[in-house]
Amino acid sequence: MTGGADEAERQAIFDWVDADPRHAVAFARMQAAWEVAERLKASPPSLDTPQQTEVSNPRAAPQRRQVMAGLITAGVAGIAVATGSWIWLRPETYQTRTGERRIVVLSDGSKVHLNTATRVEVVMAKSERQIKLAAGEALFEVAHDPARPFYVDADGARMTAVGTAFNVRLRQEMVELTVTEGIVSVAPTVTAKVERVNLPCISAGGGAVIRSGSVAETPLTDDALEQRTAWREGAIEFRGETLGRVVKEFNRYRTQPIVIANDRLADLRVGGRFQVDDADKFLVALKSSFPVDTIRANDGSTLIVSRTQDSSVPG
Repeated sequence: MTGGADEAERQAIFDWVDADPRHAVAFARMQAAWEVAERLKASPPSLDTPQQTEVSNPRAAPQRRQVMAGLITAGVAGIAVATGSWIWLRPETYQTRTGERRIVVLSDGSKVHLNTATRVEVVMAKSERQIKLAAGEALFEVAHDPARPFYVDADGARMTAVGTAFNVRLRQEMVELTVTEGIVSVAPTVTAKVERVNLPCISAGGGAVIRSGSVAETPLTDDALEQRTAWREGAIEFRGETLGRVVKEFNRYRTQPIVIANDRLADLRVGGRFQVDDADKFLVALKSSFPVDTIRANDGSTLIVSRTQDSSVPG
């Protein structure tokens, strides 16, 4: 590549690297050897080494030159493949801060919607598209390309789709999958040696949870599907969830948390639709519906406490 390789030759190098992971391994070794050779070339010869002025075997000289030429050629090829592999395989990282949401458009036209405090690592190779959800939650709108599978790896599990849309959330105890369009196959582990036809396939309107190498399909109602993806519109929906769970959802978008001061209050059931960045409206609605109060602490957090003067309040 440094010696004037044309575009076709460069592409051939990239194709070779992409064809087999072992190619990158072999080629990393060549790159290391080449770098050592470069350092040796830069080192001056010892003053004690006598200078050889003639070749003892004239017939050996052409052979040595041919061997050296072959080594140089191999070294140049090594650099080319090494350069190509690093360019080809180094992931691009996209992330959001707490409370931030963004949309990333990938080189193939696919869109990745990132929810709060989310990080993804993207590798767009010629034969596949691979995404790692390292933290948070993301919705993937996959551009149709049957020749390039679209993989999403999350906490050891692998989801595969071609031309579809699905949401993946990393919860503390499991991976949660929600399919909004098309079909997504689910492997419980990235390295699972399972025939593709035997993998669970989740169709649009369905979901699954993956934990410790197991996949459990979870049928979803239209309301549940809308609830899981409401965050794309900057909203949170509650349909009779406990106050404890509701507070956890709001805290995903806050640097200063809401804290339930009384554990028994966490069992209250609440509902409604609120903007993710407008917890104050939720707290006002909460106080108007239940005998609770809120207190702003010195560290900026908000405490939810019982109205002690009302004996009907739990605890």
